[in-house]
Amino acid sequence: MRDYFIRRFLLIPPTLLVITMVVFGVTRIAPGGPLERAMMEAQMVSMDGGGGRSEGAALSEDQLKQMEELYGYDKPAYEAYLIWLGVLPRELNIREVVFINGSMTATTRTRVPTFHIAELDWDKNGFVERSEVPESIKSYVNFDQVDVNGDGMVDGYEAESPNATVERPRERIQLKRDKLGEVTIVNIGDSLVPWQVRMIHPFDEIMELLESAYEMYLPLVTESRSVLVGFEKEFSKFMKGVRVDSQLAWGEAYKKLKAESSRMDGLISRIDRLSKEVENKEAREMLGKVKENISKAKIATSADPKAEVFRTRYAGVLQGDLGKSFRHGEPVFDVISERLPISTFYGLLTFSFIYLVCVPLGIVKAMKHNTLFDNGSSVFIFMGYAIPGYVLGALMMVFLASRWGWFPTGGFVGPNYESLLVQNVSVEKGSGVWRAPVHGLSEGQEVWLQGAVPAASPTLENETAYLVSVQDKDNFQLLPEAGAPAIQLQANAARVVLHRHTSMLEKAKDLAWHTVLPLISYLVGSFAFVTMLMKNHLMDNLSADYMRTAIAKGVPFSQAVRQHALRNSFIPLATSLGHQITLFLTGSFLIETIFDINGFGLLGFKSVLDRDFPVVLGILLLSATLLMLGNIISDILVALVDPRVRFN
Repeated sequence: MRDYFIRRFLLIPPTLLVITMVVFGVTRIAPGGPLERAMMEAQMVSMDGGGGRSEGAALSEDQLKQMEELYGYDKPAYEAYLIWLGVLPRELNIREVVFINGSMTATTRTRVPTFHIAELDWDKNGFVERSEVPESIKSYVNFDQVDVNGDGMVDGYEAESPNATVERPRERIQLKRDKLGEVTIVNIGDSLVPWQVRMIHPFDEIMELLESAYEMYLPLVTESRSVLVGFEKEFSKFMKGVRVDSQLAWGEAYKKLKAESSRMDGLISRIDRLSKEVENKEAREMLGKVKENISKAKIATSADPKAEVFRTRYAGVLQGDLGKSFRHGEPVFDVISERLPISTFYGLLTFSFIYLVCVPLGIVKAMKHNTLFDNGSSVFIFMGYAIPGYVLGALMMVFLASRWGWFPTGGFVGPNYESLLVQNVSVEKGSGVWRAPVHGLSEGQEVWLQGAVPAASPTLENETAYLVSVQDKDNFQLLPEAGAPAIQLQANAARVVLHRHTSMLEKAKDLAWHTVLPLISYLVGSFAFVTMLMKNHLMDNLSADYMRTAIAKGVPFSQAVRQHALRNSFIPLATSLGHQITLFLTGSFLIETIFDINGFGLLGFKSVLDRDFPVVLGILLLSATLLMLGNIISDILVALVDPRVRFN
């Protein structure tokens, strides 16, 4: 048994790996992803700002590139998956640097993450010396302000100063390239961050444009052969030469591509002449696109060399980082952790009610089979089973909440969960006594005012806590602080808006009142299933041979039921018990939508609709892990309940 459970635990990592791999691949090829959504929103903004014109609404190439980097679409799917998994490092703070006019050097300033001055203690001797501050960020570090005693070092209480935290400074980076196209950071030794740099190779962009132009041209040859066939040979010869050039070393290939720009001019001129000879309108439009791509490729060959400066960090699932939500702009872990307790609350309640009520009910129904109690309870049980939980929830929302007002119309808690309005508060001039019939305040309780405040001595302020001194059930005084004289009013005020904190009992009542309807919706389906599962299996075991044998040997019927039939009847329940973990954590997005509960189920549903893939992957990872752990728990429970299974 021990080896069995070890194998089951060892199967969890590879199973999760395969599941996340498949889903990640699906999210990459699914239409309507975050990149398309962002492009659509940007185009809509451009159209609205431009009076509805579609021209100019398309995003620029730089904007598209930035969005691809933001959403991770600038890399192949397998590489993006390994980055999300945490096997490959994630590239951060990517900054493009241009060597203007073909210069061999360039300088840029790149943002550094917020850090504490204690991180500059390179020699680990317990304090930071002035010489340890890198030259690239000296202007951002207020060393003299932090070094209070002026001894040239920061330690002890000085490191606790607010100025000891440096908020996102910019670091100066100097780049130098050689004729072969290699680039290095000259001042890397003085940098706070271990920056990396690479040249942006132009061949991929150029070849993509030229290959696209060639593929668009080839179909035209068959349609208008008499006019275009001669140019096809010239175009094909040019493409073969370019493909060979692109296999050379960076520096040599760069020179050859710049030399090919004159041949590209010839191709463009030839296409202009062919366009005048072609009669087919569609063919002329396609030639225009071919010319456009070749023109872009020519511009790319003559552009200034570029490099990218970036830093890397391992930040994936293996490091506990699930990425950042596209929709919420927050870490996925934070987004999930905010919603998970709500669904867990309802899940635990549902789980507890089902097994604490349904199991005893199923036992009683089996023991009293075909009696009035059994038949009567079965009618109500199957009525509930026939109605889906979300349908019952909608009906209860319409009648019990909206129409009759017996229950709240939605939400996890009410608007007065944290604080309550003190009803009918009034004050009189020259008196320090506040009147509110049956105010319900206690001695020393904190209250605060909102809206217009009456003139008083000392002056009253909004959103400031005052202490209550109770006179009787209808009257009280306000104290600015413990032991201080009561506040004296200087003018009459018919109504004052006064709030107090709710007690634990009031919070519990508010939460319970909002829980009733959603809980019934969660319970209605599983209630009948577990009850009848328990009853049917117990009845099967009551009619088994071993029960007749035990009774024939003189074992009392009640004892035989407890020690034999009941234990065997728990086996199917134990099998499904572990699976309930995922159910009571994930919740139901339909029920959560009806009752406006911002839980885990609703989060998953909205994330799929919004193509918020990091959240979808995070939810999948959590659900799959819980499902596999639930299977193992089920196996353990079966081994505990089933007398035929042993741990040894």
